[in-house]
Amino acid sequence: MNNQQQPAESRQSQPSSKRLFFALWPDEQVIRNINQHAVKYFADCQGRILEKSNWHITLAYFGATDSNTQICLQEKAQQVKSQPFELNLSKCGFWPRPQVAWLAPDETPVALKELALSLQHLIQPCGFKPETREYQPHITLVRKAKIAPVISDVAPINWQVTRFCIVESKTYPQGVQYQVLQSWDL
Repeated sequence: MNNQQQPAESRQSQPSSKRLFFALWPDEQVIRNINQHAVKYFADCQGRILEKSNWHITLAYFGATDSNTQICLQEKAQQVKSQPFELNLSKCGFWPRPQVAWLAPDETPVALKELALSLQHLIQPCGFKPETREYQPHITLVRKAKIAPVISDVAPINWQVTRFCIVESKTYPQGVQYQVLQSWDL
C-alpha cells in the first residue's frame, strides 16, 4: 500500500526521511573562481549549469535516512581526525553516461583521500555502504551535458579546505537544492 492509499493517521506516524551526504563546501571566493571557469569553459556543454549554491565535492553519499540514522552520522562525523589541506581544481572533464561535466583536482591530495576513507569507515555502523569504485572527487558543474568542456586543463583554483559538512538534498519542482545541516573543522 503506498502513502496515497493509507489513512491519514497512518501517514502521519511514519518517520520522515531525508537524503543526506557528507561534502566539502567551497567558500564565496572559491565559488567566484569556479563561476569564472563555468562561464568560460562549460557554457558550451549543451546542458544545464548547476546553481552556484549547489557546488560541492561529495565525500560520502548516504541517501535516505531517518532521524536516528542522522544522529548516528553526526556523532560519527565528530570522530573524524584530519588536517586542513590545499586543493587545486584544474581539470575539466565529462562523463557521457550520467551526462555530467565536472571540475576536479588534477591530483587528489592524500589528505582528501584519507578524509573521505576515514569518514566512510566511521559511518559504516550507521548503515553506510561504501562505493566499490575508486573515490573521484569532483564538482559537478553541468547536468544533461551533451559534450565535454572546451578545454581539459585550466588555471588552478586554490581551495584551502578547513571543514567538511553534512548536507540534506531536497527536491523541488524547480530542481534540487542542498542545505548544509552541520559542519566540522578539520
